[in-house]
Amino acid sequence: MRVVDMHRTIASPIGEVFDWMTDATNYHRVPAVRRVILVRPGDTHGHGVGAIRVVHTPLFRMTEEILEFERPTFMRYYIPRSTPPLRHDEGFMRFEEVPGGTHVRWYTRFEVKARFASDLFTLMMVPLITTGFRFALDTCEQELRQNKKN
Repeated sequence: MRVVDMHRTIASPIGEVFDWMTDATNYHRVPAVRRVILVRPGDTHGHGVGAIRVVHTPLFRMTEEILEFERPTFMRYYIPRSTPPLRHDEGFMRFEEVPGGTHVRWYTRFEVKARFASDLFTLMMVPLITTGFRFALDTCEQELRQNKKN
């Protein structure tokens, strides 16, 4: 299993950052994301517990299920299906109000399911997932900054 554990402080209120980052339909504006589909809304919120959404990129497709949703501090998810196929055992976003904005921690632990060279393929996925997380955080930060100006 490999881990991607990204931290970023975004100069916006915690509620705004949480809402942007946990609404996967925002991701269609993230570089390299081609399409996002909310397959099933959550129980009390569109992207809350029970929500299922599919994210398409040129190199990766994943189905996410939201397992925990505690606005505005925590969201945990699971990836039951993906291409390439992953064994995914943990994924979450944690949000904390800090001086100057909101600290975001985005964590995932996974491995590529492959008959051979699973370790190599998993290692190759780490920079792709890291870049995807970075692009999403960058887009969130830019859009929330732009909203302040308007």
